[in-house]
Amino acid sequence: MIKRLLPPLLVVALAIVIFGTLISTRPQAPVQDRPVKGVLVETQTIDFAALSPTLTLYGRLEAPQMANLRAAVTADVAEVYVFDGEYVEQGDVLIELDPREAQLAVEQAAAELALIDAQIEAEKSQLKRNQALLGTQQQLVDLAKAAVNRAEKLQQSQLSSQALLDESISLQAQQSLELKQRQFDIQDHPIRIAQLQANRQQAQAQLDRAELDLSRTIIEAPFSGRITDRQIAKGDRVQVGDALMTLYDMQQLELRASIPQRYLTDIYSVLETQQLTATAEVSGRQYEFELQRLSGEVNANVAGRDGLFRLQGDPGPLAAGQFVSAQLDLPVRQDTVAIPYSALYGLDRVYRVRNNQLEAVQVSKIGDYSNQDGKSRLLIQSEALQQGDQIITTQLPNAINGLSVSIKDE
Repeated sequence: MIKRLLPPLLVVALAIVIFGTLISTRPQAPVQDRPVKGVLVETQTIDFAALSPTLTLYGRLEAPQMANLRAAVTADVAEVYVFDGEYVEQGDVLIELDPREAQLAVEQAAAELALIDAQIEAEKSQLKRNQALLGTQQQLVDLAKAAVNRAEKLQQSQLSSQALLDESISLQAQQSLELKQRQFDIQDHPIRIAQLQANRQQAQAQLDRAELDLSRTIIEAPFSGRITDRQIAKGDRVQVGDALMTLYDMQQLELRASIPQRYLTDIYSVLETQQLTATAEVSGRQYEFELQRLSGEVNANVAGRDGLFRLQGDPGPLAAGQFVSAQLDLPVRQDTVAIPYSALYGLDRVYRVRNNQLEAVQVSKIGDYSNQDGKSRLLIQSEALQQGDQIITTQLPNAINGLSVSIKDE
């Protein structure tokens, strides 16, 4: 039995050995290295240039020439001719107040002045009378003295009584007193005239004030501008100091916008020698604002300082208090690059491609920049970047140093 099975087993074993020998001795196929395919990205070649950054400003329009019109007299409102939003020219009548009370005050002040003028004329006439009677009064005194002398002689000769002498002395004293009184009146005339003149000046001032109050019952526009905040209507009773309405000069509109601290150094350096202009588009219309000055105080809650930009040209539909977004052209900066916003990672990082791998590079943001086709880009500077470097402009969610990438269209 075993002898019969042995030959087939030997054949099978021999076949296995031969098959194994063939497998182990066959030629090996060459191993090919496959390149690792990286993330597909778009890039921009660094080309340094002298460019003017653009800063986006957000602010509101203000009117430095703004008049808060108030009542100068107490009166009833007779008529109001304008409404909120209306444009008026300088000298236009805005409000009429009832003039009757003011007219009565004028008439009373005029009467007081006329009374004092009459008193002055009376004083002048009195001076003339006193001067005319002074000589006569002196003659009466002389006659009285002579009468006393005669009475004394007669009394010494016992030809006259003591009573007659006393009567002569009394008459002399009376005449002397009247003379002195008239002399004092003439002497005090300049003082009385001065007092009356002072009273007249006071009365004239009261009349002028009354006439001024009467003129203030007609309220006119002090300058050309737009009406806002109207607070009265016909029939209202207004007191001195009551608010009536507000008028602001549209030709002097200013944009107040905060300028970040990092841009102030550049602005300080050229503010005295170069005009900086901000442009804004409002309701499809372009406006220009020139930087006039920086605010006189710094807000403790803001890292920067307010700039005040004067509107150039026709204000059109612009209004005080309106919110405006504007683009400010800053001074030219050397060695800058305009890149898409998608090229920036975080606040200050871009990725350069070297040997198909990413390398992070720190940059400084200078501002925005509008290229010739009107597209807005980000202006940066970096000492680490070199002319001709390639940075990725594709925003990758997993961008890190060493990440393998493939440049599109390469």
